[in-house]
Amino acid sequence: MQHCHHGGIYSVNSQNNIRIDFSSNINPLGISKKVFEKLRSNIKLAYIYPDPKCTEVKKKIIEYINCEFDLDINENLITGNGATELIHYFAAAFTRKKTLIPTPTFCEYELAAKRMKSKLVYVPLSDNNFQIDSDTITKLANNPDNEIGSVFLCNPNNPTGKFFRKEILQVIEKIDKKIPILLDESYIEFTDIRKEKDNNYFINLIKDSNNLVILRSLTKTFGLAGLRVGYALSTKENIQKLNNNLISWNVNGLAQVAAIEALKDKSHIKAARKNNISEKKRVFKLLEKNRKIRAISSDVNFYLIEILNEKTSTDLTSELLIKNRILVRDCKSFTGMNDKFIRVAIKTPKENNVLLKSLEEAF
Repeated sequence: MQHCHHGGIYSVNSQNNIRIDFSSNINPLGISKKVFEKLRSNIKLAYIYPDPKCTEVKKKIIEYINCEFDLDINENLITGNGATELIHYFAAAFTRKKTLIPTPTFCEYELAAKRMKSKLVYVPLSDNNFQIDSDTITKLANNPDNEIGSVFLCNPNNPTGKFFRKEILQVIEKIDKKIPILLDESYIEFTDIRKEKDNNYFINLIKDSNNLVILRSLTKTFGLAGLRVGYALSTKENIQKLNNNLISWNVNGLAQVAAIEALKDKSHIKAARKNNISEKKRVFKLLEKNRKIRAISSDVNFYLIEILNEKTSTDLTSELLIKNRILVRDCKSFTGMNDKFIRVAIKTPKENNVLLKSLEEAF
């Protein structure tokens, strides 16, 4: 594995013909108008070297998180060119002989570990509901004969869209404290959690968990996929190890400006969450009428569709692209998944209606 297969318009050759991209799990409302105006008025920054320490971005991240204990912008936080860069920093800093990964999940964990010559130990998600198997994870990791050096966890998980608090907490509490854990929360702001402060549940654990690194992304939540901004939170010791791999000027100047303004505009996220919750409920109700597919419940802004007839995920992906000019994510490239699943993002009502009609025609 030299690369990962991702969604997005550049994942296909006919990107100019794509009408709607359902393969990317990004804010359906696009980039905030406030961020857009800020970028336009600061275009001159393209000529200037950016702040290599991302000082103002870090300050705004700490303010945005509003953690129950004090976080230091340099000792507890690192910013990256998207969350993906930090995944590879984690692998470089912490992976050893073997890496444990529940599957299916985001393929960059596998790629990052393999680049560090670490062997992969997979723990399949159990049953048709893609439940994380916390017992198996902890047993495998805690057995010294298995030589597990690090664990990657994605919560909410990509591509299943499942959020598990109890099970993830069990892993963190029961696993050997010498084993570093990367907990990827890139979609946490889009979970169906009623109280915003609940988003900090696992971040609040890093104070007493020396082996825990929390990963977050501004890409999905704020629609900054093309600018790339992510961050990780952990103890001083762990952040220093991540910083040892840091590339100078890894977050460009315009991305820093966009991140600061985006973190201020909480109304944009609230509007997106409101759209996602109402649209997911409506879309799922309509999809239930189609007996040839099964929409699998999700806790975030994307979901899996299982194909129940003879069609494959590649057949359906190609058909939707050619006939309807819409792009969905073929999930057969995810480790642990077969050719009967596609992943679809929640978009605006008008866009979701296009998908619904296209699926009705396809089946």
